[in-house]
Amino acid sequence: MTARLNLQEALEAFQSAFNSDHPEGVTITPRVEDSTLYIEVRTQDVNARRGFDVVAEPLESEGRSARQLGEDLARVVEQELMYGQLPAVGEDGAYRRIVV
Repeated sequence: MTARLNLQEALEAFQSAFNSDHPEGVTITPRVEDSTLYIEVRTQDVNARRGFDVVAEPLESEGRSARQLGEDLARVVEQELMYGQLPAVGEDGAYRRIVV
C-alpha cells in the first residue's frame, strides 16, 4: 500500500507554481478539507457572481506526487483564467467544478 498523498505539500506546490497575474477583483482561495484540496476562484461583476472551483481528491493508487498535483492545479487555474471571462454561478448557486 502506498503512502497517502500529503495535501499540505500539494498546496505548497500549487502556491509555488501558480504565478499567473490574475485580473483585478479575482480572488483565488486554496484550502484543504479532509482528503480534498480546493482552489476557489471568484469575482463579482455588474451582472453576476462568477468563478469556478478546482478540486483534487487524489487516490493512493494515482501515482502522482504532491508536487505534481500542485503543479497540475496551478496549470488548470492559469488556463481557465486565460479565457478571460469566468463562468457565471449557476441558478442553483453552484460554481463550475473542475476535478483534477
